Amino acid sequence: MPVFAAAALSMALAPAIALQASSPARAGRWLPEIDNPYCSIKTFKLRDVAEQASSMTDRNGRPVIVVSSWMLRDRPNYSKFLLAHECCHHTLGHVAKFKKDLGHVGPRAFFYIAPELRRLELEADCCAARLLRDRHEPEGIDAGAEVMAEFGEEPTGAYYPTGLERVETMRRCGALGP
Repeated sequence: MPVFAAAALSMALAPAIALQASSPARAGRWLPEIDNPYCSIKTFKLRDVAEQASSMTDRNGRPVIVVSSWMLRDRPNYSKFLLAHECCHHTLGHVAKFKKDLGHVGPRAFFYIAPELRRLELEADCCAARLLRDRHEPEGIDAGAEVMAEFGEEPTGAYYPTGLERVETMRRCGALGP
């Protein structure tokens, strides 16, 4: 997901996510939390979200992941890749670095992060492929590669790598060693 979209989504969801974290008795009424087998980061599913998934922090600076409920329901194998990929954005420090380095630049933050997006996405793809490989879940890697292959030589988002670059990264990182 483009980082600028994640920032906008984060601001829009912050009140609900903060409420979710602070009042468990009412959590089901706001954002349903799901079990994310790839990391211990709170993961929420949303019905009406345009993005497939996003990594962000809540307004208290705690890491969170948001994923589309239709994606979880309709594409369970691809969801494995998405959840692992978003976990990797957090574990690799991408979200924290973005927040630390760019939190002070105002509404044009995307201008500063755009040159890094390609590298960040490929790092998260590689991390996710290794995670799925180590968990013996090749169907998640295959589903991720299949979706990215649909983009071919086109970028998968603004300033993102092409679909084929992402497929190559997933295949290389998800391959079993000799």
